[in-house]
Amino acid sequence: MGKNLFLRAALGLVAFALLALAQAFSLERMQADLQALLAQGPRVAGTPAVAAGEYLAAELRKVGYTVEFFPFTYNRTHDQGSSLQVGGVSFPVSSVAGSPGRRVEGPLVVVPGAGLAADFANLNLQNSIVVVRRGGIPGLQKARLAAQQGALGVILVTEEPSGTRFSFGGHSPIPGVTISSSDGEALFGLTGSRAVLDARIVTEEVQGRNLIARRNSQNPLAIVGAHYDSVPGSPGANDNASGTVTVLELARQLANSPLSERVWFMFFDGEEDGLWGSRRFVEQNPELVRGLKAMLNLDMVGVDVNGSLGIGGSQELRALADCNALQVACGSAPGGGSDHVPFAQAGVPVLFFFRGLDPNYHRPTDTVADPVLMAQTGRLVQGILQRLLR
Repeated sequence: MGKNLFLRAALGLVAFALLALAQAFSLERMQADLQALLAQGPRVAGTPAVAAGEYLAAELRKVGYTVEFFPFTYNRTHDQGSSLQVGGVSFPVSSVAGSPGRRVEGPLVVVPGAGLAADFANLNLQNSIVVVRRGGIPGLQKARLAAQQGALGVILVTEEPSGTRFSFGGHSPIPGVTISSSDGEALFGLTGSRAVLDARIVTEEVQGRNLIARRNSQNPLAIVGAHYDSVPGSPGANDNASGTVTVLELARQLANSPLSERVWFMFFDGEEDGLWGSRRFVEQNPELVRGLKAMLNLDMVGVDVNGSLGIGGSQELRALADCNALQVACGSAPGGGSDHVPFAQAGVPVLFFFRGLDPNYHRPTDTVADPVLMAQTGRLVQGILQRLLR
């Protein structure tokens, strides 16, 4: 009986400690961080909007971190007057960043429904120009599905005005353009018509900046990261100020902990153009990367899309996530599409924290993220680090 009482008391102390950790995350401060980032407007890599990085650096220095910016370069495409003609009628379009510059011709084929993966099944897309609604799954995935079935180009119909520029967030195998639903709804009734798609694109060099916060360690055992850039036209509250703010608040919580000597907190730039910040870091630091026990990546963790926090990656690391103790509903997350991927390709165990694609993904309306959900994610990551690096 005495042993049982002792065990209950010990479990009570553990529960109390977990509650204290939960309360340590300041929702008010996280909301203030979120608003400070949104006030900068779209955080497009390579633009003069560098205030977001400076804000993060200043906040991290306040709690004792050494903060360094690491510049890198990459190439990005820029639209130079793309065009679309269907049945001899011109439609206003904009090329999607990450699209190859190319002129293609073929019959117009409509992908039904919301344009999910299943909607592409059993379609004859050989040598066609595909028109599909934007949303549900990333546009890059739609372009790849179309290309796999022989399509030459893809037209994404969006809810935004024509002229709004979007990014594939990677390299598309076929040219892609967007068109507003008001201008492009007629395309769904033109299946079989001859389409001429001319993606006129020039390439520009982009100067990106990763931000690294550390204590004394030159050789971290783990990296916790998030990308702080957004796509053109979007303030990027959920994608990905939510992950950025969560990593910032977690760094504050661990500032006076021995864990801060073993963890680097990283804020990646150029993710939306193809994971460039994380790719360049992995390329330039092979020895450091080989010594990592884990890379934990937070992307879009501020909007509850699926009723749970998706966690993908290494099963061994996933086992360290004590979702029940923190009363967090946890599910699965896809394996690709964000800054953990270059680390995984280099052999580092990774975890990806992701709540799904919300309706405002890559849109001007991405203006809201919930600090409660962000704090839940941060507490979960904190617990994983404590178990991994104890």
